[in-house]
Amino acid sequence: MWVLKFKSKEEFNIYNKRTIKFNIKIYFYSQKYYVKKDQIYFINSGIVSGEESNKKAFFNDLKKDKKIKEIEVNNDFFVSVYSEKTVEARISALKTIYNQKIIFLKPTIFDEQGVEEWEIASFDRKDLEKVITQAKKLQKVIGGEFQLLSFKEQKIKDLAIQSIMPNLSTQQKKALELAIQNNYYGYPRKITLKKLAKIMKISESTFQFHLAKAEEKIIPFFSK
Repeated sequence: MWVLKFKSKEEFNIYNKRTIKFNIKIYFYSQKYYVKKDQIYFINSGIVSGEESNKKAFFNDLKKDKKIKEIEVNNDFFVSVYSEKTVEARISALKTIYNQKIIFLKPTIFDEQGVEEWEIASFDRKDLEKVITQAKKLQKVIGGEFQLLSFKEQKIKDLAIQSIMPNLSTQQKKALELAIQNNYYGYPRKITLKKLAKIMKISESTFQFHLAKAEEKIIPFFSK
C-alpha cells in the first residue's frame, strides 16, 4: 500500500487559527461533507489536548463562530458541523481527499502553531498523487502552506481510531498529557514526577496516582 504524509496550513481554517490562539492541539477527524446551495458543510469530530482553561476558552470561542452550525461537546471530545462558501478549487480538493479508496490512517493533528499533519494511504499511487497536486493548487488559490513529509510504499501496521481509547478522567488525562508534553517518557527522562506534580499544582503522590490509573487503562490496548 502507498502511504502519504504531509503537513499543511490553511489560512481560512476555523480550527487551526484557534489552536494558535489558545495554545491547544486537536486530534481531528473530518468525517464527511455535503454541498447545499452555495455552501459546503463539514461533519467533524475531534479530541482537544491542552491546559483546561485553554480548552474551555477554545470551545467557548468556537461556539461563537457563525460558520459553526451544530456542535456537541463532551469533556475534551466534540462533534461539529461547520460551513463555508463553495469555491471551485476547494470542491476539487475535497473530491480528491474524500475519495472512497483513500484510508485515513490516523486523525489529522492540528498543532499549537496551526499546522495540520496528515497520514493517508491507498493501494493506488495515483490517488495520492492527485492529493498532492490538489493540495498545492488549493494553497495557491486560497492561501496557506504545503510540505511533503514522505510518500512511499509500505505495509500498514494499524489504524488510529478515536473510539478505541479508554475513557480517562479529567485528572488522568491532564496527568498523562503533562507527562508526554514534558518528555517524562523519554530516555533519559527530562522531568521528575515531583516537578510534574508541581506544574499540576497537586501533591506528588496524587499526581502519581492519576498517571498510574491512566497508564493502567491505556497500556492494555497496546499490549494485546
